[in-house]
Amino acid sequence: MEDKVSTKKASGLYLAADNSHFYWIDYNAAQQCAALFIYIYCHIILLKQMKIFVIIVGLLIVAIIIKSCKPTDNSKNEKRPDDAILPTNKIQNDKIVLIENASLDDVKNAIQKFCNVYNQNEFVALPLLTVLTEKRFAVTFPYDTDFVTYCFFVNYMHYPNDIIYKPSITAWTSTKQGDDWMTDDTVNKKVMLYIPAGDEDYDNVFLTTNDNIGYKMGFAMGEEKQRLPHPGRAYIEPESTAEPVGKEQIQFK
Repeated sequence: MEDKVSTKKASGLYLAADNSHFYWIDYNAAQQCAALFIYIYCHIILLKQMKIFVIIVGLLIVAIIIKSCKPTDNSKNEKRPDDAILPTNKIQNDKIVLIENASLDDVKNAIQKFCNVYNQNEFVALPLLTVLTEKRFAVTFPYDTDFVTYCFFVNYMHYPNDIIYKPSITAWTSTKQGDDWMTDDTVNKKVMLYIPAGDEDYDNVFLTTNDNIGYKMGFAMGEEKQRLPHPGRAYIEPESTAEPVGKEQIQFK
């Protein structure tokens, strides 16, 4: 059996001996090495935690940016101005939209959503729905609306938010000086508005004048007046220019 003997020196060195070997052990240095190891280990752990923290913060920032960029669905917002500013005097106009191959519930829902989007701060459009038959409806504007809003209405009724249906929609009106998106070919004429069956842009209406000049009216800036080599549909007159008469009428606001 080996006999070990050790003796401590004031400096923190220990003299250790086993058999014929003598050596000094610096326990202060050992403690410093251990402390250094612990420091390095803790630093590595801290760096890993900081890295995870930075990743989490980055993901939160990305999520906030994505949420802020997501368009708001105003079609469910039923905010309206005070009824005191509702118009009371009807304005003579010949705007009429014929909607076919749709249910009453879908048409009412689509019109309500349109009003939710456009009438929050002022009454831009006040559509009057007339039920002609179970699957056939007419929409007029007793208090009138501007040409661009009318185009938006035709488009929205074709592509309403959260409503899946495939209606046939044709609209008519007479254009005039002062209307937006007019050209010499389209101003002061009777026009027909529609969405063609093969439309893939979803943000436009097509227009045919009563002398069969065709335009694509895009809603993006610079695309409002694109003349077509041939009209997408030949102009036809509406069945009647008088106020439609049906089973039921519903005024929206």
